[in-house]
Amino acid sequence: MKLSDALGMIKGGEKTASAPAPTGSSSSSNDASERLKQALKEATAPAPQAKTASQASPVEDLTKIAADLSKSEHEALTKEAQLYGAAVCDGFMARAAQYQEATDKLGASTKTAAAPGGDFEKFATENPELVKEAAELGYSTTVGQLEKLAEAAYAKGWNDTVEQIHKTACDSFVAGFQETLKIIEGAR
Repeated sequence: MKLSDALGMIKGGEKTASAPAPTGSSSSSNDASERLKQALKEATAPAPQAKTASQASPVEDLTKIAADLSKSEHEALTKEAQLYGAAVCDGFMARAAQYQEATDKLGASTKTAAAPGGDFEKFATENPELVKEAAELGYSTTVGQLEKLAEAAYAKGWNDTVEQIHKTACDSFVAGFQETLKIIEGAR
């Protein structure tokens, strides 16, 4: 049997009259025919495709998107909290450095005055110029700080007074407007 005859049998399903008779038993011919049909089906069948994103369940897609968004939001909040914490810590450290500097300055002037023997009166009698200089420095520093406090208190008082005047003026204006409106409506 020729290959063209076998393919013709597969396509036509029957033997044609012009086809030569097989040279073996008909059961082996049918068996070969069946195997050939099976092989042809397997060869021409579409290959199984892998599951793509479009074939996935919408619930799975939404769940994945929600999980990704949640993770991204959590990472953003964590980063924001870290930045805020760093800023607060930096501010605290800067303020602590200012206090340390002020303490060091204060400690240096105290140590200078009390350094020699721990007895200030003895030190003052031995070093009157140094004690006078320390007193003048302390006086000028205190006066400078008091002037700054006085200016701040004055500015705060001024701002509070102006704010109170503005509030009172606004309240008086609104009350006068309402009273005038009542008078006008009553005159109609």
